Amino acid sequence: MTCEHALTARLTPPSSSTPVYKEECTQCFNSQDMAEGVDVCLSCFNGGCPSDPYNHAHQHSMKSGHYLTLNIRRSAKATSDSDERPAKLTKLEIREDTGAESFEYHTFVRCWGCSGARVESGLENIEPTVQAVIHAVEASKGHEIKAWAEEVTACQHVSDLSGQQPRDGFSLDGLHQCSTCDKRENLWLCLTCGNVGCGRRQYDGSGGNNHGISHYEATGHSVSVKLGTITPEGTADAYCYTCDDNKMDPHLAAHLKVFGINVAAQQKTEKSVAELQLDQNLKFDFSMTTADGAKLEPVAGPGLTGLKNLGNSCYMASVLQCVFGIDRFRDRYFPTAGDHFATCTQANPAQCMLCQLHKLANGLWSGRYATLESDGEGGVAHQAGIAPSTFKAAVAKDHYEFSTMRQQDAFEFLLHLAKQVDVVERSVDSGNSNPNKVFDFTTEERLQCMGCLKVRYKVQPARSVSLPVIKRPLDEGLAPVSLAECLELMTAEETIDGYQCPECEQPTQAVKSARFASFPKVLAVQVRRFELVNWVPEKLDIAVQVPLGEVSLEAYRGRGIQPGEEALAETDGAPAAQQPAVDEEVVAQLEAMGFPRVRCVKAVSRTGNCGAEAAMTWIFEHMDDPDIDAPETAGAEPPSDVNPEAVEQLAAMGFARDRVQRELRSAGGDAERALDRLLSIPDDMESMEPAEPVADDSMGGGSAFELTGFVSHKGSSVHCGHYIASVRHGSGADSQWYMFNDSKVVVQQAPQPEHAYVYFFTRVD
Repeated sequence: MTCEHALTARLTPPSSSTPVYKEECTQCFNSQDMAEGVDVCLSCFNGGCPSDPYNHAHQHSMKSGHYLTLNIRRSAKATSDSDERPAKLTKLEIREDTGAESFEYHTFVRCWGCSGARVESGLENIEPTVQAVIHAVEASKGHEIKAWAEEVTACQHVSDLSGQQPRDGFSLDGLHQCSTCDKRENLWLCLTCGNVGCGRRQYDGSGGNNHGISHYEATGHSVSVKLGTITPEGTADAYCYTCDDNKMDPHLAAHLKVFGINVAAQQKTEKSVAELQLDQNLKFDFSMTTADGAKLEPVAGPGLTGLKNLGNSCYMASVLQCVFGIDRFRDRYFPTAGDHFATCTQANPAQCMLCQLHKLANGLWSGRYATLESDGEGGVAHQAGIAPSTFKAAVAKDHYEFSTMRQQDAFEFLLHLAKQVDVVERSVDSGNSNPNKVFDFTTEERLQCMGCLKVRYKVQPARSVSLPVIKRPLDEGLAPVSLAECLELMTAEETIDGYQCPECEQPTQAVKSARFASFPKVLAVQVRRFELVNWVPEKLDIAVQVPLGEVSLEAYRGRGIQPGEEALAETDGAPAAQQPAVDEEVVAQLEAMGFPRVRCVKAVSRTGNCGAEAAMTWIFEHMDDPDIDAPETAGAEPPSDVNPEAVEQLAAMGFARDRVQRELRSAGGDAERALDRLLSIPDDMESMEPAEPVADDSMGGGSAFELTGFVSHKGSSVHCGHYIASVRHGSGADSQWYMFNDSKVVVQQAPQPEHAYVYFFTRVD
């Protein structure tokens, strides 16, 4: 039918940089491979499922007034026994796999303003946008490609490109085929003379015939551009044969104009190098067998849904499986997903962090997307899993590390995830529903002057603990340590030299220790299995003996000021060198990594006592500063004026305005550091007296815990390797352990927490 909405529609096709969500719904994991396909909004290019039980496409249309959508459904082509078997992969190489030979695509335009009726095809005011959507790169791959793309710059040969002159016989009609052979794909245009040459020959004989590089060897013409990757915005894959590297051509439009090519009229038709690299990375697989080679039993179902590897995303997948295995997180985001989607006011669900948290919870716990497949031989194969692409794009937005496709630290991601959840939850019910509260507890810091023997107790909020390990060399390898030994080391007293005691009024020595003032519902523990060797972190292969049964932490509970102890004056002293007040626990943690004390103190001070992660990052970023080893002194006062925009931005998150201004001044105007401080100290602890003892039942008085999840790192280096998660479902005799290796989920009869990196202990109430 032809409806009024279609006849009067004024649509703008997406550019090459516009996210087009055509692979799956932005609010659930229904995809283009399902029977109903995915509806792509032709106005804002949001993707929505067009059928029950969710029908997010109709919901989006009614909320936005965007009635026209393009339904895209993908189906696998039938194969026959006569189909040629693909060549065996003998080395890592970049090849293009468009999927056109494996799938068929079915599309039609729908109008939700007319009850979802089909619209007549080929309308001239709609068809350009339809074709642009069909040929656009999926938004999920767009984010990944951008993250995978290496930093490409121009070179002298591109900048000094001169003497451009079309060669004899040059014609625009000749741009569709190699000038030497009959190849019509992977063609490279010489920007000096206009010669068209095919790409390099691959190891197994596929690919091109090397005529592009042969032309360079014969003429010395350095720079070529890949035809098919040119976009209307003036970008394309360029290559300098002299530098033998990918390069950027900032003047591409002018260089192509010499050959009569109008950049604005071009459409991208082939994959870029970054896209091909992404495709290759996603082909890597990991074995799911026991040490003796026996296959582990695949499982699938609610809470047993795997997460596809997006390319070095195992650190994220393993943490998410552990976190969403916690009752508080599941109950916060799974049952309420439908209510949130119906009331969310964000125009783009893909960029709404709360939408993506609900989407992920629904994907993991509904069981809708966890189905075991047949292996074709009468057996059971692993499930396909779900791809958390939109979640990763939302949680890692603008983060300088997590927004890339490089391997990252799982514990650092856990801290980042908690921070993002804190930010969005403050806008909902004043943060009362924040599932992060399950991690909250307090520590009791005890400081005693060894001169006057007086003491001070201070309560600090915390969300995790970082345990040191003891390095004891054996004839072969390193001796194992127990969890109790690590806890003893964490709570042991440390000596502080140069402490300026307010009672003694002179430099003296003090001892400091930290214990639990209260216990969380779930205790997150990092084991520091690394050391710095020549300023390079190296992994320590030390087994930590962690029991699977009940663990008591009562021996590590603080008791507050004891009979016979005399309290120090409330005004804290500073070390004799007049160094600014810093968190000595963080300083000691950095010193244990091998950093000089002066650098540790400076880093903790400059980052506003925001923790070891921020301080260590500061040290690495300022390693070459000429004054890196100059002592930090209490010098200039923090700025009295702060950026009003930063105040408004943070106050809009629900923080008190006076507290925002105070933290901004303390952080030197740095909004990110101020936010870290605002999130790390809850509002209700701002007024807590430093020496006030905490009652045993604060945040839960029980000290008995059981291991319910852990993240393990496989590999000998901290810079690479692979993360997997082990999660316990149920309790007591009904409990069962499962291993999550990206999209693969198996029963784990004998969990091995000895070499885990991050542990999750649940309190036994």
